[in-house]
Amino acid sequence: MPLKLKVQLEGKDSDYERKRPPMLENLLDALKIQRLETEMFGGDKGPTDEQNAKRMDLYAEFASRFWGQGLTKDDILKGVSAVDGFNQMVTAVNLTLGYNTEEDNKTKKSAKK
Repeated sequence: MPLKLKVQLEGKDSDYERKRPPMLENLLDALKIQRLETEMFGGDKGPTDEQNAKRMDLYAEFASRFWGQGLTKDDILKGVSAVDGFNQMVTAVNLTLGYNTEEDNKTKKSAKK
C-alpha cells in the first residue's frame, strides 16, 4: 500500500508517495520516536515543552527521509498540516515499527461485539 504525504511548499500543495517498504534506516528513525514517546507518556506529569518540540523534530526528520524526494525537515515542519499530515506520518512510523493499525482496529471492533 503506498503511503502518501501532502506538503504545502511555496503556497502549493504537493503529494509525496512512497511505494517501497520501510528500510532499516527508517526503522532507526521510528525507534527514536518510539523511545521518546514512551518517556513522554509513561510518567504521571505528561510531556514537557522540550519533549513536544523534540517529538515534532523527530517526526519531521523521519518524514523527510521516509518520503525523500528532496524534502527537508523544515519543509515538513512548515508545510504539513497539524492533523491530517501528522496522522499520515504517524501511520508511516507505525508501519515501520511493524504495527498493523488496520488489523488492530478490526480486532477492537470484533471484541466489542
